[in-house]
Amino acid sequence: MIKNNKTTKELIIDVDCGKTTEDDLALCYAFAEKSLHVDAVTLAPYKDRIVDRENAQLENELEIHRLFRYIGFKNYDNCYRGGKAFCDELNFEKSPAVDKIISLAVKNKITIVCLGSLTNVAVAISNKPNISKNLDILWLGLRHVFHDEFSDLNYTTDKKAFEIVAKSDANLTIFPSYIGKLFSVSYNKMKEDICINHLGNYLYRRLTEKIDYNQEFCRLYSLTPIAYLINPDFCYIKKLPVNILLKDFPKTSMNKLVNYVYDLKSIESIWKDFSKKIEKLSNNFAPVNYFFTSDTHLNDGRKYKLRQFGFKTKEEMADTIIKNWNSVVSSKDIVYHLGDFGDYDLVKKLHGKIYLICGNHDIDYMNKNALSFDEFREKLKSLGFADVYKDGVMLDKKVFGRDIYMNHFPSKTKPGIVNFFGHVHSLKPLKKMGVNVASNYHKSTPISKNDMMYFIDFVTDTECDGDALS
Repeated sequence: MIKNNKTTKELIIDVDCGKTTEDDLALCYAFAEKSLHVDAVTLAPYKDRIVDRENAQLENELEIHRLFRYIGFKNYDNCYRGGKAFCDELNFEKSPAVDKIISLAVKNKITIVCLGSLTNVAVAISNKPNISKNLDILWLGLRHVFHDEFSDLNYTTDKKAFEIVAKSDANLTIFPSYIGKLFSVSYNKMKEDICINHLGNYLYRRLTEKIDYNQEFCRLYSLTPIAYLINPDFCYIKKLPVNILLKDFPKTSMNKLVNYVYDLKSIESIWKDFSKKIEKLSNNFAPVNYFFTSDTHLNDGRKYKLRQFGFKTKEEMADTIIKNWNSVVSSKDIVYHLGDFGDYDLVKKLHGKIYLICGNHDIDYMNKNALSFDEFREKLKSLGFADVYKDGVMLDKKVFGRDIYMNHFPSKTKPGIVNFFGHVHSLKPLKKMGVNVASNYHKSTPISKNDMMYFIDFVTDTECDGDALS
């Protein structure tokens, strides 16, 4: 059994925006360990030829919040997105993740566990070099030190980021990718040991949803740095000169040593410790719902808008929408508002994590006030919006088990993709391309996921001509 360190460690866990399901286990392990205090979760950028980077971060952010609900956290908001680009693209722009790293490191020494690329840490160091002395970085990356090339994905995704971190004053501990082959558990044993509550069942489903039927073992690579934080004696470590690791870069004149984990001790003891903590961690599953709406036009007093909604005054309209909204949406639920929100200050009165996809009135407001989109987005986030998107986005496929494209304007999508839209108040709720979620068509109330499933089935499974419902 692992013995816990007495000192509570303040740390950030930086997760990969790729679909690395074992990162879920690492997060759970860290939150379950009393000697660790996870101050923030940051999202590393993700490089893929197919997946849009912003959508990848959105999907990963939602996955993290979903995981927190299974853990039982109802109000954990310390999740910060990284940028859309990488250091090897010569992009060193700040992001919420980078700002969080800097704000903590300028004050105290912090530990950062990087389960993906080193981009966020490297950008933070590039913007504020002095913080590197306060950084203790644990990173999954590189192959065996004696290989001619480091073709590990976490390294090749952003080689420049590795160079920046390696040549900084930060303390660096590396867990090379071949360690993952050593740390594995059979899927049968995993099912037996952790499928004992909501959280364990969820983790098992996540890990097995894409496995090959011939695959018997699951690699638990991401657990190793958390295990190391709990008890460093779990790992065999060598101190190596940093120049040995700079195969693709000019050598440095620094006499810096890097911690290199070359082997593991008892894997069984780590797995036992992890599974016992999972057993205790979650008995309070906090389910979340998803809601969809658009065109609330809060505090819009134009007569034709009031007529469309059936109200006499803008105050009556706003009060009714807020009352109806909060009657079905809880503080932990997620709401997608598909544009033309209205009075943004009223977001403070509404329940849920609200994601706004801009409509034409939102863009008009932005232009009228001479705001760039980034300025507009930050303004709305400061008021209480979870995030703001200028263009349409694909919904996380896990929500409905199919592709959903959300946009303010009705959009012609590819076959198999359903469009959620608003904007056109004269359209019926259902059209061949998808579902109109405009507030005036749905009793001035956000539509729940369950109701949307009914609409989706109607659109996709029947010969709908768009006038079936009114």
